[in-house]
Amino acid sequence: MANALVLLLLAALSPAAAAQQAGERCTAVDGASLRCGRELVRVDGLRAPALNDAGGHEARQRLQARLRHGEVVIQRYGYDKRGYTLGRLYVSGKRISQVDVTPRRK
Repeated sequence: MANALVLLLLAALSPAAAAQQAGERCTAVDGASLRCGRELVRVDGLRAPALNDAGGHEARQRLQARLRHGEVVIQRYGYDKRGYTLGRLYVSGKRISQVDVTPRRK
C-alpha cells in the first residue's frame, strides 16, 4: 500500500504532469500573455500590441473573451528571457492562434 502511494505521488510530481493542467484559471495580462495564479505565461503564436500602444486593451479583451469559452489547458515547454513560462494555449481542446484573437475587419 505504501509503495503504491509513493508511486502515485511520484507520477503526480513528474514534469509531464506539471507541464499540462486542465481547467486552469487564467486571466489575460495583455493580448499575448496570461496570469495563472502567480505564474506568467507567454502564449506561443500570439502577437499583440503592448497595453500602452494603440489596440493593446482591445487585444487583451479579445484574449480574455477566448478564455471564457471553455476549459483552459496550457502545454508548457520552457521559459523566455524575462522568466515567463512559454506555452501553447488550448480552450475546449482547440489551440488558440493569432487568427482566433485578431480583430474582425468591418
